[in-house]
Amino acid sequence: MFGSLVIVFPTPHEGGALLLRQLAAEHQPTIGYVAFFSDIEHEVAPVVSGHRITLTYNLYFDDDGPISANDTASDNRSPPLARASNEHSFREAFNSLLANPEFLEDGGTLGFGLRHIYPIKKSIQHVYSVLKGSDAVVYESVRALGFQPMLYLYYEEYQCALIDKMIDFSMAEHDENSNTGNMIKTVRDEGGIVVDRRDWESMDEDDGITPEETVEWVTPVTTFNRKGSAYATYGNEANLNVAYGDVCLVVRIGGAGDRLAYPRVSPEDADDDDDDDDDDENSPPVDVGQGGFEHG
Repeated sequence: MFGSLVIVFPTPHEGGALLLRQLAAEHQPTIGYVAFFSDIEHEVAPVVSGHRITLTYNLYFDDDGPISANDTASDNRSPPLARASNEHSFREAFNSLLANPEFLEDGGTLGFGLRHIYPIKKSIQHVYSVLKGSDAVVYESVRALGFQPMLYLYYEEYQCALIDKMIDFSMAEHDENSNTGNMIKTVRDEGGIVVDRRDWESMDEDDGITPEETVEWVTPVTTFNRKGSAYATYGNEANLNVAYGDVCLVVRIGGAGDRLAYPRVSPEDADDDDDDDDDDENSPPVDVGQGGFEHG
């Protein structure tokens, strides 16, 4: 289920307004029907007189292909309702930035915090097929321009790291003091990428791991799609800590003059997800651009 369709019958009544909230913005529809994503907070005001009668439908994506022989199966990466009216304007604006030689002259990495909530299971590969709203706009737009947008879990401690698979921190290797040690080091050891942020003060090399990339966050990381993993630490007494990873979208671009000359990342196999047999279908396309590149 990705959303709801509510039809309000024209019965005489006062009150009962439907209020929709997203990211602190409140909207009050004045029409007889409304459709909204399932992660939108909504509220119905009290009915002060009369009777308010509605019919509500739960909305699902069709995962079984065409309904009849006259229908065509839609691309599972971009369901029709995942597209927004501002996709064309976003693509034009992004293309204009790429044409500006002063914009990331030497290339770089752009990060986008997701604006909608998605079901996070044992893998994040299935999220590609259910991106919606502004998240789908970013994904489809940059992909149409020849880039390879990637979903990652973003971990933040004294440093930051990205990884495209789930990590069970309870199984992480312990040091000589029975501690799991640096959380970011654990992410890197599992094949992740240590990244830097321009709005953070750099750590001394003796205190941390040298970052491999610098991420420029276009939209801030959100905690809507957070995955936690508990692990024990041992000092004078045992403690239970939790490592939190937030799903985000990352786009790498090349330098001015050849924006598509950027390192490609081979996505991890999601063989640890027993609940998602179709992860290969939902994985990001690897035929965008040329070459291959693996971090780690």
